[in-house]
Amino acid sequence: MLKKLRQALIKAELKTKNAIYNFIKEEKGGTEIVAILLIIIVLIGVVVIFRNQLSELIVGFFDRITNDVKTDL
Repeated sequence: MLKKLRQALIKAELKTKNAIYNFIKEEKGGTEIVAILLIIIVLIGVVVIFRNQLSELIVGFFDRITNDVKTDL
């Protein structure tokens, strides 16, 4: 009888440790998702704030590429 109680106690302890480990592991994954979302939000904010400057920069690059292609032909 005592042997069965010890086995049950050990089994319960292992289940508890596994549950705690899985909970901690899931929480780390959640933090990574939050960090990625924050980075995306910051990038979107930068694009919105500097929309005109970025647009001019991109148009300038494409104008240079177009002019270079025309002069090489």
